Amino acid sequence: MADFKGKVALVTGGARGLGQASAVELARRGAVVAVADRKAEAAEETARLCKEHTPGAQAFVYDQADAASVENCVNEVVKACGGIDALFANAGTGSFAPIVDMKKTAWDFLMQVNLNGTFYVCQDVARQMIKQGRGGKIVLTASSGSTVMCDQLGAYCASKAGVLMLMKHMASELGNYRINVNAIQPGVIATGMTGPMLSQPTLQRMLVRETPVGRWGKPEDVAKLVAFLLSDDASYINGEGIMIDGGSTLHGYPRWFALDYTKDQQCDWEQTFADYPYRP
Repeated sequence: MADFKGKVALVTGGARGLGQASAVELARRGAVVAVADRKAEAAEETARLCKEHTPGAQAFVYDQADAASVENCVNEVVKACGGIDALFANAGTGSFAPIVDMKKTAWDFLMQVNLNGTFYVCQDVARQMIKQGRGGKIVLTASSGSTVMCDQLGAYCASKAGVLMLMKHMASELGNYRINVNAIQPGVIATGMTGPMLSQPTLQRMLVRETPVGRWGKPEDVAKLVAFLLSDDASYINGEGIMIDGGSTLHGYPRWFALDYTKDQQCDWEQTFADYPYRP
């Protein structure tokens, strides 16, 4: 198990889900973890869980959609922890809506948080790592939807595709500073974001039947991959998007929504799914 003793890891979106599980896993391996999130109390709870393994974890409140807030957060982490050796740029959001029905404000918000905000965090941390002069590791949260489309997730998938390409550019341009940059591409993981979908029995059956490992993912599954990619054990992995979806995208993407394309000028998102063999 990789050793993070003496290293500072910043985890954004660390209050819940993938961020919380990864923060705790990094602390379990010896990292001093800086937990950044817009939810103060939840971030403090993650920091408390981290301190059960390694002293020094702290919570920081910021707004990823605000470049000034991101910069201030990174500066606060550096001041409090003495630097940043590893970054898990995980914070993001998502929502379902057909492209023609999506409000432009909703599109703009998704892009601002998922793509622009991730850029803000990565740029500020990369500058700090360059200043420190000892290299570093960065992992971004993309999505299986960054390379495989899913109906009604157009904005989310487009933003995560941008995150994946941002990662590749960073991996190339930061190489001389010995900063490795990779991305994870999670499939369906049981988190607060996916909870409403996974609570429906029909969708549960659909997902499990279409995933070769026979289950959906757990945050802890992702946390172990994140910890590996941020460790020295992954020092020769750079510029890669790592799919972690139990094989669910081998045959496309789980069909949360679907259309019958024989119906000219009609978009009935319910009927085709009702005909799927996943009902009781």
